Amino acid sequence: MTNWRSRDKRFESVSAYYPGARLLRQDPLECLFSFICSSNNHISRIHGMVNKLCRRYGTKLVMVKQSESSARDAEHLFSFPSLEQLAEASEEELRKDGFGYRAKFIVGTVKQLREKTEGGTEWLAGLRSVPYREASSALMTLPGIGPKVAACVCLFSLDKFEAIPVDTHVWQAAVAHYRPDLEGKSLTPRLMTVVEDTLIERFGPHAGWAHNVLFLSELAQLKKKLPEKLQTPQKRKAKSPAKAKSPTKAMKKKKGE
Repeated sequence: MTNWRSRDKRFESVSAYYPGARLLRQDPLECLFSFICSSNNHISRIHGMVNKLCRRYGTKLVMVKQSESSARDAEHLFSFPSLEQLAEASEEELRKDGFGYRAKFIVGTVKQLREKTEGGTEWLAGLRSVPYREASSALMTLPGIGPKVAACVCLFSLDKFEAIPVDTHVWQAAVAHYRPDLEGKSLTPRLMTVVEDTLIERFGPHAGWAHNVLFLSELAQLKKKLPEKLQTPQKRKAKSPAKAKSPTKAMKKKKGE
């Protein structure tokens, strides 16, 4: 971290406000399906979806008593389901459970993984031993997996520490502090790679770890920890031009006057 601070003023300025930031090293299967649930979603809803997968298809583990006084406070815990257990889920059931369009991606990904010759779980684990770009490309052959989700799975479960998931928060930070030349451009897969390469060049082979701190500094609920002068300014949305009245409407109005 000392090396990153010496190489980057932005990181030096914000890192002290986020001590203890950590990266998970999740089981690849759990990580993959959790991030499929994360698509266009917020944290509490993602948590609820993952919980539903565990409760409906996982294995019951233990019963934890929240309070010694009443068994009614007991809560059952469940493991994340295996690939075989997830195969029991249908798109219809998942949609009824509130997964929306993600239901199709979950069912489709389960199907493709189960068709892998070496086994889907083994195939995923095997991606730990290939280069990052190769692992990312392999993940993007699965339904609903784009570059951002692929980067998340690579960083948080496949030991690809240079991976940088470029979402709107990271994009905003990159444009404000590293690539002002991208101001006004739309976030596309090509520009995701541009941002990722920029940060890898700045922070090195463990850029994903450094990115974690920069990402936290952009989250609405956490950026408040920063002094106002260090907070990335919010970009104002351009105002939509006023709609011109059609000749037909103008004529009708004139007749009615």
